[in-house]
Amino acid sequence: MKSTYILLALLLITGIASAQNKLNRIDSLIKEKNKQGLFNGNVLVAENGKVIYRTAIGYADTTKQVQLTTAYRFHIGSIAKEFNAVSIMMLQEQGKLNIDDKINKYLNGMPGWANNISIKNLLQYSSGIPNLNWKALNGDADALAAIKAIEKPDFEAGTQYAYNNSNTFLQRQIIEKVSGMKFNDFVSKKLLKPLGMNNSIVDPVDSTPFMAISYNNSFVRSPLVYPITGWTAVTLDDFYKWEKGLENFKLINPESTRQILTPFAPNRQCGLGGGTMDGPKLITHQHDGTAMNYQALLTASVPKGRTVILMTNNKQNNLYDINNAIEAIMDDKP
Repeated sequence: MKSTYILLALLLITGIASAQNKLNRIDSLIKEKNKQGLFNGNVLVAENGKVIYRTAIGYADTTKQVQLTTAYRFHIGSIAKEFNAVSIMMLQEQGKLNIDDKINKYLNGMPGWANNISIKNLLQYSSGIPNLNWKALNGDADALAAIKAIEKPDFEAGTQYAYNNSNTFLQRQIIEKVSGMKFNDFVSKKLLKPLGMNNSIVDPVDSTPFMAISYNNSFVRSPLVYPITGWTAVTLDDFYKWEKGLENFKLINPESTRQILTPFAPNRQCGLGGGTMDGPKLITHQHDGTAMNYQALLTASVPKGRTVILMTNNKQNNLYDINNAIEAIMDDKP
């Protein structure tokens, strides 16, 4: 009996030492990338459903005087479009719309071509609506007017794929029309609050506290405000709550989740970026986003209880490399 206890104790000690070694390697990786000028931002790693590593490294703005902490919010680029997709599926579950509905059912004054485009086309970026010249626009009203001025789509809806924010913008317009709420209010009250994402904010401004400011390698600041509204900035912990909310179907059911994980074609973006399901279970989820000099990447393997979140305010286009290194460390690979 005594030898059994000794063996169990040795296994426990070995396991603890192995886990600590992994954390040390991840920490060394992040610190080395920061030292090389290749990563400035916040990182979270969860394993077996528990957060095992969380850090903030580098500067919060261009002054080089303010250090990032895990309390800082980051824009997450295209990943913020997940809030659109989930909102639409919530409304469908409530019987207030159907993603096969044509968009002219909800958007007044649209050209005739809107009769052929469904909400599903918007979610799968297969609408054919051209991308707008966003630099020439100043606000939602400008964007809506520009879309209504389009003579015809680039292609017939449902025949090709073209990823652009014209689809994103119209999704938000439909959510407002159907819900009777401003999109920002809908996200805040119906998505963020129920998940306890109390430190996230839609459309932060310069005066928003704890908002990481993005900049290039010359420490030139990028603008904070988008041409259109509806962009949610998140903290590390809130981002993790969002992922767990998806995995546990706290906002929408498995079938709704499947619908916004189904792309127009293989290796194309969909409402939730990309991922896989096995029956009613979410298996994997991955999404990346870029905006100004912000970049973000979330990868999740649900069977492992693993989530890796990387957010930076100094874009280096290397988040997948860093993520792959972290995954290798966690899997005891080189």
